[in-house]
Amino acid sequence: MTSLSTSARAVLAELTRRGRATRPQISQALGLSKPTVSTAMSELEELGLVREDGSIQGHTGRSALLWRVGEGAGHVLGVDVGVTRTRIHAHALSGERLLGVSRDVTSPASRSGTADLTASADAAGALLRETLPRLGDSGPLRQIVIALPTVVTDRDPAAASQSPEVHDMLKALSLPQAPLLLENNVNCAAVAEGNLGVAQDAAQFAYVQAGVRIGAALVLGGRLLRGASGWAGEVAHLPFPWDAGREPVPEGLERFLGAEDLLLRTAAAWPASEGEPPTSAEELFRRAGEGCPPAQRAVTEHATQVGRLVVAVVALLDPGLVVLGGGVGSNPLLVQGVQETLSTLSIPVEIRRSGLGATATVEGAAVLAREQALHRLIHA
Repeated sequence: MTSLSTSARAVLAELTRRGRATRPQISQALGLSKPTVSTAMSELEELGLVREDGSIQGHTGRSALLWRVGEGAGHVLGVDVGVTRTRIHAHALSGERLLGVSRDVTSPASRSGTADLTASADAAGALLRETLPRLGDSGPLRQIVIALPTVVTDRDPAAASQSPEVHDMLKALSLPQAPLLLENNVNCAAVAEGNLGVAQDAAQFAYVQAGVRIGAALVLGGRLLRGASGWAGEVAHLPFPWDAGREPVPEGLERFLGAEDLLLRTAAAWPASEGEPPTSAEELFRRAGEGCPPAQRAVTEHATQVGRLVVAVVALLDPGLVVLGGGVGSNPLLVQGVQETLSTLSIPVEIRRSGLGATATVEGAAVLAREQALHRLIHA
């Protein structure tokens, strides 16, 4: 792409921040002369990066044209290669969501490893092939960010350190030509909550996910804390069990707090008088909400265990705010139980339920993709 002038870069950055603005507004915000802004706007318009978007009446009674980022700026993709469901969101560089689609994974990946990521990638690849033709009028594809349910030690998919499983996953996706980055799925969810969800007012917070798997992410000063090698927040690897009589099991905490073992423990304690035990976490929480005693006991116990994980996160990081997400973690019954556990075991911390639910990861991937594309367009 043609290199932009310094003033055009500044004007484009201001428009992406504001959404819509007049030339006088941009001139005042940037401290640039009106002729300089007009020249920059003409440069951007010629490239299709901005376009007119109506007008407003100023305080003098004269109308002024409104400008916004144009379709020529292109779009980005966020792809959530989920364990049980894959999702794709396309966002214009203006910030507008162009589409959001999802599909079930027919052969979900195992809880303990990435060997079956290809099953999720197959579903995502099929969904991509159906989706891309719908974006034909949305300008060039500027960036793709793929959210993975595994540790991402290097965000560059071409890095020599990438595992064979990740390479197989990328091959199965059959991605279009575009800049590509990888990111951990829980990190993406945290980014979404900080930009679009319940943590928009928080300079720092922790995001804790509980569902099929568990995970955590920390945002400091609006930026993800990834750690030295991408392992920050990988609470699944905390030693568990941790007592004198038993040795820790690799990923034992994730297995214990995951939805599958929750259902197994529930079934083992389920009285025959209550009929068949729940076969999904959703059913378990629904029956608990309806007043079923064994379901309530199972949910209370699980909330206590998840609460202890949150206590560990709070004791180590003191984030001030913890957002609970995931298919289980964002359930109101679990949030209430976690709060009760924290009140007895931990320093004060605010708990909020995820505002984005199951789409948090793919929304975060799209946010990261847009940030990366804008940075390249404006600062490269």
